[in-house]
Amino acid sequence: MTLRLSLLFCAALALLACPTANDDDSATPTPEPPVLTTVDVPVTVTLDGNPAPGISVMQGGLPGRWATDSEGQATVTIDLTLEAELWVLASTDSARTGAARVDDDALDEPLLIALERFDTSDNPAYTFRDPGEPERRESTSMCAHCHITLTEDWVESAHRYSAQDPQVQDLYAGAAAALASEASCDEAGGTWLAATLPGGDPGQRCFLGDGVLPALNTCDGPCDEATAYGACADCHAPGINGALGGRDLRDATGHAYEYGVHCDVCHRVDSIDLEAPAGTAGALRMVRPSEPGAFRLPEYPLVFGPYDDVGSAVMGAVGRDLYLGATLCAGCHQLEQEVLVPGAQIDPVRWPSGKLPVHTTYGEWLDGPLAPGVPCQACHMPPDPDAGNSADLARLSLAPGLVAGWERPPGSVRHHTFDGPLDGAGELLQLAAAVDLATELTEGVLTATATVTNVGAGHAIPTGEPMRALLLAVQATCGDDPLPATSGFALSDIAGALARKDSSEDWALWPGAEVGMVVRVVAQPGTWHEDVGVGPFGDGTFVEEAKGLPIEMVVGAATIVAMNGELATFDAPLPDGDFAWLGEAADLSPGSPAETLAGSPGHAFARVLVGPDGTRNVPHFLAVDVASDNRLMPTASWTGTWTFDAPCATPTAQARLLYRQWPVQLARERGWSPVDVVMQEASR
Repeated sequence: MTLRLSLLFCAALALLACPTANDDDSATPTPEPPVLTTVDVPVTVTLDGNPAPGISVMQGGLPGRWATDSEGQATVTIDLTLEAELWVLASTDSARTGAARVDDDALDEPLLIALERFDTSDNPAYTFRDPGEPERRESTSMCAHCHITLTEDWVESAHRYSAQDPQVQDLYAGAAAALASEASCDEAGGTWLAATLPGGDPGQRCFLGDGVLPALNTCDGPCDEATAYGACADCHAPGINGALGGRDLRDATGHAYEYGVHCDVCHRVDSIDLEAPAGTAGALRMVRPSEPGAFRLPEYPLVFGPYDDVGSAVMGAVGRDLYLGATLCAGCHQLEQEVLVPGAQIDPVRWPSGKLPVHTTYGEWLDGPLAPGVPCQACHMPPDPDAGNSADLARLSLAPGLVAGWERPPGSVRHHTFDGPLDGAGELLQLAAAVDLATELTEGVLTATATVTNVGAGHAIPTGEPMRALLLAVQATCGDDPLPATSGFALSDIAGALARKDSSEDWALWPGAEVGMVVRVVAQPGTWHEDVGVGPFGDGTFVEEAKGLPIEMVVGAATIVAMNGELATFDAPLPDGDFAWLGEAADLSPGSPAETLAGSPGHAFARVLVGPDGTRNVPHFLAVDVASDNRLMPTASWTGTWTFDAPCATPTAQARLLYRQWPVQLARERGWSPVDVVMQEASR
């Protein structure tokens, strides 16, 4: 008996029991029949025309899930009180999510959902879709047409600018975009040549310094005949039409250049293969649709995402759990590479895998205390409590349903800002580390002990690009007067210098030096830091000298007060030591430009790559070795102690932890304007 007949039968019985006009007026009234709030609906699901067991079925907008039996059947309890369209959806990993409407006039009518497997082969003829922008979203083919809030997040993110990034483009071509005229290029020692500009337009460009194309192809200037591309585009411009992987970054034009890592790239990822190379060449297994088109699109829509209840055919959605975890990010943020420079060799004893760890953020997280429960998205895609769902129900004035989607629990929709270390005025940086400082004054000597701890990051700090560094800079003053450091660790070459001389050279001669610069003298006792770093630098594989961290101690410093040609006059005699650094006086105030601080009191935390000629802190495309890696893993701490001559009664010590994005020498060569961001500071 159907539900409709049951209700009619009950109604007939109720009429028979009703009192007549001649009945006793005091008789008890018959209660109203109960309001129906749920109904069980039988559902049959087929896959390619055959009964489909093990398919997840659900009511759209609710968390309950049922699985079909061996006959492809399940019974779904529909909540009739849900303020949304009533739909049953069916989801599996091999087909687009299907849906069937619950008929208001036949609530318990059996439903049939016919699923079809999608073509799992990638379609190289596919043209990546224009994601649109918040103010340019007129077409339904644009993601921004419906996903307004997500687009507003993404359009200002580093992902959007990944192909345009001027540092990436400069390092790729061996160029300096900041030197935008022939005169400025010539003055810097570069070569001004006609070349294709980033984004594809013809123009002229200043070629200066190392780059992927010249280093890997032994060419100069534009390198028009290059055949080796260093896999840069595989992550920085994954939306280049045509073949996936192995593309020239100069092929990134149009949407591929303007939008970098955009919606139609990330949501084409069907699976992740962490044994394959990073990016579109392997780790990101992408499927671009090839079935005949619909909805005015050349191909039938196919989108992968975190939800299994997106049934709109316009989306063609397939649920994938990988969008809820860290492995999706690992597709680009985990890179181990072979030596790329032609003719250069890796040390097989030191690196038996034949590969160098370059970007290991995922691996660092995997080895840390936040894995697996707190993935990358928890910090870099924080919850958006104001978003009803990813399609902006409230802003579009749409009722929840198959087209508009379902109302999500508060916070389950995540911002697509992809917050990084320099976003939000460095908020993530400030949350990542803590600096503790203790001082003691004894007989005119101030002793300062500073401890740096990774308190907030789920990976090492710093992470990502290996040329990034953290610099712990320690100072002491009496009032406004700086105090000379008399002992303690010195900042290494990672902190930058204008020149270096060993003890066999004349420390009075400094070509190009200027008044106000500082010469800092350092001693090397021949011992080694035992910092607990990342990977083999922290797991016991490398010890002592193999860790690549020679101890360098502060001896003293003097400021140049006059220059006579190359001959410097100092405000005080230079002490004896093993070598001397020429640098600038330290200005560590917030927003100050990155300075050359090598030899000053402090300690550096970085992954240091070495090139074929022994040059340290090189870009990864030049690397043949990792000399050291003492970056701080989650919860790890490092402590150092310094002493200062303190003639006053109340001296003050200050410890600042600085985030440096690029080596200062490289940044100055290319005309970049880096700023040392103060992550944390403490004064006592």
